Amino acid sequence: MAFVFDDDLNLRTFSGQTRLFPLPGVVLFPQNVLPLHIFEPRYRQMTEDALADDKLITIVQVPSPIEWMPTGEPAIVEVGCLGRIIKHERLNDGRYNFLLVGLRRVRLIREIENSKLYRIAEIELLEDMPLENGADLRRGELVHLFRLILQREDAVDPELASLLESNRLDLGQLTDIVAHALGLPANVKQSLLADLKVENRAEGLLTVLKQVLGPTLPEIESKRTFPPDFSLN
Repeated sequence: MAFVFDDDLNLRTFSGQTRLFPLPGVVLFPQNVLPLHIFEPRYRQMTEDALADDKLITIVQVPSPIEWMPTGEPAIVEVGCLGRIIKHERLNDGRYNFLLVGLRRVRLIREIENSKLYRIAEIELLEDMPLENGADLRRGELVHLFRLILQREDAVDPELASLLESNRLDLGQLTDIVAHALGLPANVKQSLLADLKVENRAEGLLTVLKQVLGPTLPEIESKRTFPPDFSLN
C-alpha cells in the first residue's frame, strides 16, 4: 500500500527524538505502509506510548549477522524511516496490530538513555538531494518497467495503479514505492533507503527491473501497441 501526504505538515512539531523499533531484515520507505503485529512487552509499551502521544515510531534495520552492543542490544543501521501509526487494533491479551506509514528518512545521531523498555534516539530528518538536469526523464521508463513486473506477477493493486497513472508522484516518491514493493534483499533495500541521490536510486531500480524481466523484456516490448494500454485495472 502506498501513501502520498504532506510530511512537513505532519512533522511540524516533531521533537527530534524517536522511539526505535529495530527489526531484522525489515526496511520501511517513505510513502509506504507497513503492517505490524506487536507482542513483545517492550514494543507493547512503545505502541501504547506512541498512541498516547504523536504516534511516531522509527523502523530501523538490524543487519545480518547480528552484532551485539555492550548494552546487550543488537547493533542497528544508521539510516531508518520515521513512520506514523495510521490505524491500530488492540487485542484482548494486550497485543497490537497496526499500520505504520513511512514519513521521512532519518539518520540516528545518538541513542538516549531512558527508563523505558524500548530504545529511544535523537535523529535528524533527511532530505533528498536536488535532481540533476534531465534526471526526471527516467520516471517514464521506471513506471513502464514496474507496470510490466506487476502485470507479469498478477500483483496489481488498484490504489497503486491509480498513483502510477497520476502525476502526483515525483521521481523520489516513485523510487521509494517501487523499492518497497519489490522483493529485494534487505541489504539492497537498505542501500536504496540510505541513498539521498534520487537519480542513483532510479538507475539502480531500472537495472534491477531489467534483470528481473530478463529475456522476456524484448518479447513484451515487441507486443506493445500505440497508443499503449496504461490501465492496470
